[in-house]
Amino acid sequence: METLKKAVNILVMIYLLIAFLFLLRILSVPKFVALFDLAHAAQFYNRLLWIGAVLLLAELLLENAYIASLKRSLGRERQQLSDLKVKHTELKAKHYDQQLRATAAPLTPQPAPAKPVVTTPPTRPGVNPAEEEAELIITPAPMPPTLNPEENPNLPPADHRPSF
Repeated sequence: METLKKAVNILVMIYLLIAFLFLLRILSVPKFVALFDLAHAAQFYNRLLWIGAVLLLAELLLENAYIASLKRSLGRERQQLSDLKVKHTELKAKHYDQQLRATAAPLTPQPAPAKPVVTTPPTRPGVNPAEEEAELIITPAPMPPTLNPEENPNLPPADHRPSF
């Protein structure tokens, strides 16, 4: 279908090119009248008109058939997509049910968790535990000095500031 559509489009373009060459008098109508053994130029224009009408009708019919086939294929793809969504939902539900069965299956009593055992870190010999604890204290970093807004080096000089 698509190759036929392309072929008709090419024929229509060639027809339009030839028709414009005749209408702009680049090609000589009397020479073509003599070539096709016609009585006068009116017959030539009449045949040119009929050829154009047939080509345009063929293009119109092919375009409509092509659009109809595209709509049909789009409808099939939408149906396939909805079928896949339903199948996906069913598989998710089945998987969820299997997970529920697997987690609910062991109904045997579980042993109680053991109490945590508190262990003290080993102490180094010859070190007082209070001194060791003092070494572990982290002191906070000092606070940076606060600046007066008028002394802020990131601001432009005061003489360039607009006054309100």
